Amino acid sequence: MSLQYDIRKISTAETLDLRQRVLKPFLSKDECINPGDDLITTKHFGLFHECKLVCIATFILEPHPSLSSGFPYRLRGMATDEKYRGQGFGQILLRYGVEYLRQKRCDLVWFNARIKAFPFYEKQGYQYFGPLFEMKDIGPHKVMYKPLIPR
Repeated sequence: MSLQYDIRKISTAETLDLRQRVLKPFLSKDECINPGDDLITTKHFGLFHECKLVCIATFILEPHPSLSSGFPYRLRGMATDEKYRGQGFGQILLRYGVEYLRQKRCDLVWFNARIKAFPFYEKQGYQYFGPLFEMKDIGPHKVMYKPLIPR
């Protein structure tokens, strides 16, 4: 069975419903706006299945304080509607976003990963950096990253 989907750039506002429902249900949608969301260098991608937005990923041009890189992007707010998890949509969207950034000369993608997402990111080739840390109201996280070879 092949997955039917469409990936396109979306606005900050289009990410907020999934961000709030999946990642931060204790906040309002407006409180789910991240610093840097509206910068021209920020890229929001949405994966649509049967015309419904089912997966989102935001990439913000932002260095990690300890991971050196020339052109790093931070993944923020990656979320898949729970009805569509386990079908490969997250993997497809993540790979799409990373390939887009690689073509723009990005050489590192990093993010703060929740424990429950560790296996997903490990399968995509991401590595851990530093100790486990707590994010208020969300739980334990670890920095994960992947160096990219720009094309």
